Parts: sequence; structure tokens; C-alpha cells
Amino acid sequence: MINREQYMEQIVPFIDKPFVKVITGIRRSGKSVVLRLIRDELLRRGVREKRIIYLNFESFQWIDLKEAKALYAYIRGQAGDAGKYY
Repeated sequence: MINREQYMEQIVPFIDKPFVKVITGIRRSGKSVVLRLIRDELLRRGVREKRIIYLNFESFQWIDLKEAKALYAYIRGQAGDAGKYY
């Protein structure tokens, strides 16, 4: 995996800040790699893996999550107890 240091330097200060972060870019530009790097950073900070919900929508595993309602139901099912999820 390519380490995207410049992107991470810009993103890391905003982890755990109370607003939505949006990562955009053209297809095959490395957005998923950046998300995996953020996941690694969260794990390094001590966030338990079960507190991180990660879905790769290019995988057929998630082909049925085409609508917001289905995605919401899935995430609610994964976030079992109170507390912060990523």
C-alpha cells in the first residue's frame, strides 16, 4: 500500500472533530487507500477494530446495500452499543 503522507498530514488533525469529513477524487485516485490509512491510524490510537465500520462498495459483498435505508439498517446493526463508531 502506498503511504500517502501528505494527505494524512492534512486529515489526521481532523480525526475526532465533530464534523463530517468528505474524501473525493476521480476513480482509481487512492481514496480507498487513504481510508485504510485512516483506519490504521485509528487502530494505532487504540480504537478497537469492532468500532470501525468499513464497507468497500466495489465488492459484491455489499451489492444489496443500494439504498440509504438498507445502509442505515446495516450500520445500526453493526453499532450495537452506545459509544463512538468510525
